[in-house]
Amino acid sequence: MKSLECLTKECILLLHNNKLLLPLIKSEFLKSFFSNISLEEDIKNEMLNNIFKTYRINNEDEYKEFLKINKVEKEKFENMNLNTFKLKNYCKEHFDHKVESRFLARKNQLDNIVYSLIRQKDIHKANELYLRILEKEADFGELATMYSEGMENKTRGIIGPYPLAKAHPKLAEQLRNSKPGQVQPPMEIDKSYIITRVESYEPAKLDKAMREKMAEELFNLWVESQVNDICAELLKQHLPTQNEDGQNI
Repeated sequence: MKSLECLTKECILLLHNNKLLLPLIKSEFLKSFFSNISLEEDIKNEMLNNIFKTYRINNEDEYKEFLKINKVEKEKFENMNLNTFKLKNYCKEHFDHKVESRFLARKNQLDNIVYSLIRQKDIHKANELYLRILEKEADFGELATMYSEGMENKTRGIIGPYPLAKAHPKLAEQLRNSKPGQVQPPMEIDKSYIITRVESYEPAKLDKAMREKMAEELFNLWVESQVNDICAELLKQHLPTQNEDGQNI
């Protein structure tokens, strides 16, 4: 990329050694990418008018005051909003045909779940609570409020709706294989013993919002690939190579 041509060998190596080269390349790549997508003037004006309505900006003076209060430059603010529009259009045009396969590959991770949880560091106490729930001696929510050692004690143990993909892998696997209403025995995760009960599943649907999410994921994977290729080429040009004896040449 042209913007990176000003970097000396020393700069490139310094950035690389401090893990700053990839973020820099990505930033410059995206700037170049969005600047190369042009919008017709009437679309730009329509977009900006929508922005003004969203932020309740009625005139130029209010716009200037808005920018001042939010400490943002006019060009940067407008580009940020216009780039969101450009991104959606580009993703729809170039990645929409791959959305279904991406969704199917990711569906198990995209499903939302509501579950109850009790967290205890004492295995004996965890086993006692589990048996009390099984034998219907006490309500799960009451025991979670009284004995759970995490923030879930504020919500009677209820967690969610929550993306299954964001749960601890071990917990996610157990929840995925549980039926609603089934209480699972204590399982050790991160030095705590977890009792769970699935309340409900909310399967992911390929609606408009999900299509946009999947298309943007595909776009981000493409950007990552492009950035990695640019980085590899830069390093190939500037990193010292070694001979068979391991000496720099």
